[in-house]
Parts: sequence; C-alpha cells; structure tokens
Amino acid sequence: MSGKTISCARKTVLLAGIVALLTLISSSVVAEEVAVRRPLGFFDVWLLPRVWIGAIFCMIGLLFLMKSRVRRTLRLVSLVLMLFAFGVVLILPLGDFARGMSIHPSPVCIVTKPFLFLNAGRHVPVVFLSILAFVAVFTIIGNKLFCGWVCPIGAIQEIFHRIPLPKKLKFKLPFRISNTVRFVLYIVFLIVVFTAGVSIYDYFNPFEFLFWEFQLPMILVFAVTLIAAVFIFRAFCYLICPLGLVTWVLEHLSLVKVRVNKEKCTNCNLCVDASPCPAVPSILEERRSRPDCHACGRCIEVCPEKALEFRA
Repeated sequence: MSGKTISCARKTVLLAGIVALLTLISSSVVAEEVAVRRPLGFFDVWLLPRVWIGAIFCMIGLLFLMKSRVRRTLRLVSLVLMLFAFGVVLILPLGDFARGMSIHPSPVCIVTKPFLFLNAGRHVPVVFLSILAFVAVFTIIGNKLFCGWVCPIGAIQEIFHRIPLPKKLKFKLPFRISNTVRFVLYIVFLIVVFTAGVSIYDYFNPFEFLFWEFQLPMILVFAVTLIAAVFIFRAFCYLICPLGLVTWVLEHLSLVKVRVNKEKCTNCNLCVDASPCPAVPSILEERRSRPDCHACGRCIEVCPEKALEFRA
C-alpha cells in the first residue's frame, strides 16, 4: 500500500471517528433539551457522561496508536485514568455527573440482560441497545477501542499483569482453547436463560464489584479476576467476558487495526516476545481471523524496524 493511500485511509478513519464523536455530543445536546418532554430514547442515552467520555478516550487511543506514540509509561497512565474515570468517579460526590458515570448496565450486562428480558416476554430497555451500539461503532472504527481504552476491568487486569514475575509464570493461553471456553460459556448461558430464566454470568461478573458495595461474593470474584490477571493477560477478557466475544467478532470488520509491513519486517520476533497478548503471531502472518487484540500498542512500540502500524 502506497504512503499516499495509507495517509488517505488514516484521514478517512479519523474523520469517521470525529463524526461519531460529534454525533454523540450533538445527540447529548438534543437529548438534554427533550428529556423533560419524553422518555429516554436510543440517542438520548448518549447524553450519559460515561458514553461521550468513553468516546473521547477511544479517539485519544486511536490518535496515539495511529501516530505510534503509545509507550509503556503512557499506556500505564492511560490505564489508571480509565480505571479512575469509569470505576471510581461514580462514587464521588459529583451529583448527576457521577450518576451518569455509573457502571450500570455493565459491559457484561449489555450482551446478557437483553436475553433475560426477552425470555420474560418484556421489551429490552433502550439503554442496553444504545450502549451496545456505541461499543460496536468504536470497535468497528478501531480494533477493540472500547475494550482497550475504556473498560475499567480490562484496565485493572492489564495493570496487575505488569506485576513482575519470572517469565515462566506468565502464560499465553492458546487462543483456540480460551476462545472455545468463552464461546461454550456463552452458549451455556443462552440455554440456561431460555430454560431456567437466570444468567450464569451473574455469579462471576467482576463489574459488580465496581458498585463498591463490598459484598463477599463480589469481592471473591474480583479478587480471582485480579489474581488470574497477574499470570494471564486479561484472563477474564479472553476466557469469560461475553462482550469480549462479541467485540472479537466485530474485530473482523475494524477499519483500523495493527498491521504488518512485510517489506520492513525482519522476523526478529521481538514483538512476539514483548507483547503480552496472543494476537501478534497471527498479525505477522496476516491472518484474516486472529486472537483478540486489545490495542495496547506494545508490539508497535518494540518493533525496531517500525514494521507494525495501527492503520487501515
């Protein structure tokens, strides 16, 4: 691909992101004007601070990645900001703004609760569909931008994975195994929902801890999530998270993702060794389908030949 074509593609993707962000902001203004006159609508949900601030985080991540500016320290700062913005602000005395940053409905709930409503013969509340659409839009604009640059559980897992341990204690699970577990779990969830009317994810959803109510079951789930993350990069994301499964499917449609320039690549495998995720070998082989890439930018950072880029 020529430099001119790549530049044009970058501008197109950035324009798409800016349009999406402006749509969020404009819909927020309109929603604020009509909120007193009608029930919350699909685009009214984008008035919530968690949505438009999430869009800003996605766009910042997209810009840094496309400019190859993500460094290990910058990434850590971004992870801490994600955790604070989407996991802590909601409990601060900030009135309506803090309530608008609530984790409800959580990333797990937006792809599980709708089936519970349908099984009960009820309409799915628009907030679930609207937030899912927001996640889908930014996942298609840039590879897993929501999961990699907004999700607080993903952020804290990534932080804990940085705890230094002997290399032999850091595991990269074969994706065929982790994705099979995640897929089978979701199928079991659907079967149980339509036969027993309950969600199995309610028993191991670490997002529930971010309501900060400190119930013992949630503390245990959260603790197990963090302990697993020390040894396996984003273990919950790869093995359990149903939204992770959905965004993995959407990754195949992403306009921008990590791509390799074969003319520059020397097959040194520094990116494979340095990156915590299992996606890099598939990226180097230019496979159409590959493991989840959470847009952390580590492989791009360590490549001495600048052969890896986040581009269209």
